[in-house]
Amino acid sequence: MRTFTDSLGRTWEAATAFGSYGAVRLIFSRRGDTELRACGMPAETLHAAEQMLAACPDATLVSWLATAEPWQ
Repeated sequence: MRTFTDSLGRTWEAATAFGSYGAVRLIFSRRGDTELRACGMPAETLHAAEQMLAACPDATLVSWLATAEPWQ
């Protein structure tokens, strides 16, 4: 799990999740709110996604958040 701040100064947490049909998802949750968003990750395994999440710069997380869709 990673914590980062978006361009509006809001704090988010990002975590990997294994979705249906083997798709790896990145789930975003905004601190202090119930907002959840999700997007696909360019990784073939959950382990690879976790390594990618740990290594990517915050700017990448902000760009992935911009493409994420509401998640329920």
